[in-house]
Amino acid sequence: MKNVIYIFGLTVIFLAGVFTYDAWKNKPLGDNFTLIASTGQTVTEADIRNKPSAIFFGFTMCPESCPTTLTDLDRWLTEIGPNADKLGIWFVTVDPERDTPEVLRDYLSNFTNNIIGISGDPEKVHKMVSSFNIVAEKVPGTDGNYTYDHTAAIFLLKKGGKLAGIIPYNTAENENQLKDDIAIKQLKKLTSN
Repeated sequence: MKNVIYIFGLTVIFLAGVFTYDAWKNKPLGDNFTLIASTGQTVTEADIRNKPSAIFFGFTMCPESCPTTLTDLDRWLTEIGPNADKLGIWFVTVDPERDTPEVLRDYLSNFTNNIIGISGDPEKVHKMVSSFNIVAEKVPGTDGNYTYDHTAAIFLLKKGGKLAGIIPYNTAENENQLKDDIAIKQLKKLTSN
């Protein structure tokens, strides 16, 4: 009888460890936050976790990766059609000092209206960006200007905020069609969950 209780106890401890590890490993990305959307409304982590989402971190003065990625995303959403409305599409600035909600609204007006910008108090924005483990390093330029070196990938999140996939930025020119096909497939899969 002691062996049965001992084995049962070990099994309970083992299963508790497995479930604890799984919950820790698969927790939603990002901490709690309250910021301002490019629509002027308050946005929180609940808004992102409320439905499957694609989230990209960048800035409006970005010379290449941000406009290219947003153009790609715009094209992919058009390809998906009406199902694109099932996704939350977020562009989070890494440069809240320059990218106010109004600046983001103007910048994003060049793309599909499905993309919502996120900005706000610089300290809160940087904390939110950091909680997603995004690299965003300010690089001084000339005449007091600056740019950012930043993670340039689209993070795909399941409803609830858990990572579903990543669409990388750096793809060779001859692989663009393959990247498009894979990205569209990943986005369509998100809309079906």
